[in-house]
Amino acid sequence: MARELIELIDNRLSRLAMDSTETEIPYELGYFDSMEHLTGLGFVACQTFMAAIYGISKIDKKKALSVGPKHSCGSTIAGITNAAANYWKHNNEWVLDKSPKQRKFIEDAFEDVGFPADTEYPLSGVLTKLSEPNPASFMSVFRKLAVWSKELQIA
Repeated sequence: MARELIELIDNRLSRLAMDSTETEIPYELGYFDSMEHLTGLGFVACQTFMAAIYGISKIDKKKALSVGPKHSCGSTIAGITNAAANYWKHNNEWVLDKSPKQRKFIEDAFEDVGFPADTEYPLSGVLTKLSEPNPASFMSVFRKLAVWSKELQIA
């Protein structure tokens, strides 16, 4: 199920990207905002996949997120993916947050990967960084999470 959802999101992102090149005013037409929100949903789909794996396996979340392929910054793909999903779900609440610990953790993860959370369209930047050396896509990230899943089972 996760794979099908990720393919659907990738297809829609590709279509929005193509449509945005066919106009001189893609920003004004909301293409980039739509792509950023859809990218957030893609990270949540990946996070849901990961939660199902470590939940079924009865593996502690913190341990699970420390396993698997790593980005060139040294952080795990699973950990960065989890931070990106949490960013999308919670960043609008940050102005109300009395405990900035989780926010700092997410900001540090984005900074480590090379695309700070306070930039415009940070989720799209993180997706690009996680997909490297391939073009930005959730299928590229999902393949790395499939490796994570196998490594988690033997960890």
